[in-house]
Amino acid sequence: LVIGSHAGRWTYPYLQPVRLWTLGTALAAWLACFALLRAEGAGSLTKPWRQIFAWLMIGFGVQAALRYLTPYSFEHIFTSTGANSFYTVTTHYFASTVMTDFDRMREYFPLHAQSNMPGKLMLLYALRFITREPSVLPWLVVIVSNLGAVLMYFFVKDLFYDDKRMATIAAILYLFVPAKLFFFPLMNTVTPVVTLLCAFLLMRWLTHGLGIYAWLLGIALYGLVFFEPLPLVMGVLFAALVVRTLAVSEVSTPRLATHVGYVVLGFAATYAVVYFTSGFEMLHAFRVIGSDAVAFNTKAGRPYDIWVRENLREFLFGMGVCQAVLVVAAVVDGFLRNDVTEPRFSRPIVVLSLSLIATLAATDYIGINRGEVTRLWIFLACFFQIPAAYVCARFESPVALALVLATTLL
Repeated sequence: LVIGSHAGRWTYPYLQPVRLWTLGTALAAWLACFALLRAEGAGSLTKPWRQIFAWLMIGFGVQAALRYLTPYSFEHIFTSTGANSFYTVTTHYFASTVMTDFDRMREYFPLHAQSNMPGKLMLLYALRFITREPSVLPWLVVIVSNLGAVLMYFFVKDLFYDDKRMATIAAILYLFVPAKLFFFPLMNTVTPVVTLLCAFLLMRWLTHGLGIYAWLLGIALYGLVFFEPLPLVMGVLFAALVVRTLAVSEVSTPRLATHVGYVVLGFAATYAVVYFTSGFEMLHAFRVIGSDAVAFNTKAGRPYDIWVRENLREFLFGMGVCQAVLVVAAVVDGFLRNDVTEPRFSRPIVVLSLSLIATLAATDYIGINRGEVTRLWIFLACFFQIPAAYVCARFESPVALALVLATTLL
């Protein structure tokens, strides 16, 4: 099974050879997850925070076990200039130098650091305050990435009317997204955390109607662009959620418009503070890096027509085979289930699923990323776990989730 395209000049060997050790590791990982599911079913873990904490621990252990199947150590991957050049930059330059002279300095960076906004570098500089040991730093990246499960829980809980069971399942599936597991400990695995922070603040703002959440959302959106601009495509989902709120609640349009102004002001204030304290001009950096990304496809010889097809196949494999199938099931169930309390097109699962499909289509159509979308679209793959969580939550038995986990881990 070739993921990618030989004709499109990019492929990845994602799959392990069929060996007893490989299958045994997948089985042991699944048994650990199944044991925790049984414990939850028996009532041993009744509080949601205890469940999330237990899954964070189990998830970290499973991720470590699966990692030992790979031919390279985390330290080797993390310190490699080709795989993760961010570490190399942090060992050669001060953070203040990177921020104050980013436009000039990035020309001397290795490829990945050169083609990214400085947010990933700043995170790594922050982690280096904890430790500078290259064998420990990548595990800190994994921990930061896993904290997205907490944000996933609260985002889904707010969107689906305080449905704690579904929110917990979404958080569990977040920990085992195949694309994320494959690309640990690269910095792209942290991008979902920043994106989910924006989604969490958006839902808090829409459900509680407090202006402080709008301000914080503006700041978080600056952080998102500062870290990785591509997730701005999630604006399709965010806009759909705002429209849905107007349709199903009593929020007045003038009040919503005022709060949108708070979002803009929060973004602008953060932009100004960063600019006047460091000299970093994000809009200019965004334009230059975007131009470089477009030029890269021409230099690499990756044609649009091949990748507009292959990107979808690669992405569906990276988000999980079961999860890809269950998106359809979630949409169908959302439309057909008997629920007189809400019109079909304003039901959370329908709005969410259709918005995610539209986001995927738009991102693919733009054609900026050709190949490597398993790494670059990890943030989107994480959101696509929510329809699968919805379907699993519709069953009273944990068997559905156990089956999805088994397939995902294998």
